[in-house]
Amino acid sequence: MNRLIRLGALSAFLSLVLWGGKDVAAAPIPAALSSKQLKDLTTADEDTTCQSLTPSLVLTREDTCEFVGLLWSTVGQVCTVVRDKCLAEAQQPPARAEDTATASCLPPAESRAGCTATVAEYEACMLANAEKVRALDCDSATSALEAPVPACDLIAQKCPDLGNTDDDQGEGEAQP
Repeated sequence: MNRLIRLGALSAFLSLVLWGGKDVAAAPIPAALSSKQLKDLTTADEDTTCQSLTPSLVLTREDTCEFVGLLWSTVGQVCTVVRDKCLAEAQQPPARAEDTATASCLPPAESRAGCTATVAEYEACMLANAEKVRALDCDSATSALEAPVPACDLIAQKCPDLGNTDDDQGEGEAQP
């Protein structure tokens, strides 16, 4: 269930991107920045990284609603009913620039303090997570929500304060 919470947090970020990031122009992340470790990023580096990465993470409304439906199905709701309700709701207005200016696509600096993963490794993980969410639909098994994303293995290893919190300890290898 702890992984579901993290996946929910990813969903919240992706929803922010979906509703507020459409006007952000994509540009490749500069090579010098791609090789920087997350713990060493400056505020300017964060801005450049997010300007490049955020447009690639945008989900369609359908993808978002399918994901939300599947999440709710883990607590007894019917995925298709939740999805249809989500799709029927009026689309939220675009976020104002001043509201999204402080939002970052990166974890908070204090969580990145010991993180030796590079921007490129983090980018690969985020893109793989977005693709995973895009691939989910109401016909997906709910176990797909907790399926590991191989591209994120390095992040888990190199960033002890991201994703591998003590709430996972004691879960053991035998978990399905």
